[in-house]
Amino acid sequence: MSDIYEAAANSLGLFSSSCLTKIELRLTCKNLSDRDALSKPDPCFILKMKSHGQWMEVDRTEVIRSSVNPTYSKVFTLDFYFEEVQRLRFELYDINSSYNGTKEADFLGSVECTLGQVRCPLCFLSSCCPAVLRPHCLHLSPHLCVFQ
Repeated sequence: MSDIYEAAANSLGLFSSSCLTKIELRLTCKNLSDRDALSKPDPCFILKMKSHGQWMEVDRTEVIRSSVNPTYSKVFTLDFYFEEVQRLRFELYDINSSYNGTKEADFLGSVECTLGQVRCPLCFLSSCCPAVLRPHCLHLSPHLCVFQ
């Protein structure tokens, strides 16, 4: 688990109940739009969780250079609390500099869901999304797939 996530969760009192299980998330994208005329995107995901009405950054993936079909090696490990609705937001940026910050980055899109929906992709897909289901894979949008 990342130190950022742990510190934020502890300081904000993010969760009151004990952890039921840990969930590992892996991200991949397919066919990202190429907004730069001369180069392919350098995509990076930022994972945020909602706490007390505010989105806070939990962690981020590495930047994959020049790729419209990135598969990230970064694994997000999150605590799943059965009694809590844990809202997630995946923000995708095209990082335009070696700084890797979002100030100069192009926003490519975002998707929101709950950790419970990621934990049970069949439930989420059957009720909310007509996407194709593969084992242990949640298609949150036409371009994003989250693996457990």
